[in-house]
Amino acid sequence: MPSTAWKPGQSGNAAGRPPGARQKIAEKLIADIAEVWEACGKEVLMRLAIEEPAKLATIAFGLVPKDIFLNVAQAAPGGLEPDEWATLRRVLDIIQATAPDGVAPSLVFETIEHALRSEFARPILSPPPY
Repeated sequence: MPSTAWKPGQSGNAAGRPPGARQKIAEKLIADIAEVWEACGKEVLMRLAIEEPAKLATIAFGLVPKDIFLNVAQAAPGGLEPDEWATLRRVLDIIQATAPDGVAPSLVFETIEHALRSEFARPILSPPPY
């Protein structure tokens, strides 16, 4: 069985990029951008807003943390779809607008159940045989 080409801890590309070089490049780029921003950032944004508003919106959207969008997307309680939540919200609004103050929630739900059963009951077409 042949031995491996490299010993543990030995680089597979000794002539390659040194460790941390990419990080140093990124840090330098960020420092340069910060310097330019301090010098003329707001003026550039104002010109961009007038000349290329779509590009400004793309930049702004890219700067917003992605977890904000996830939180907004998951805002409906109980795992409900937005239209289901809107329907439930409407039911609660109707209850608050019409039920007397102090009525027990159990009585409200019994009333709703009774009204639904009465409204959507199927008529019996013929009496059952005895």
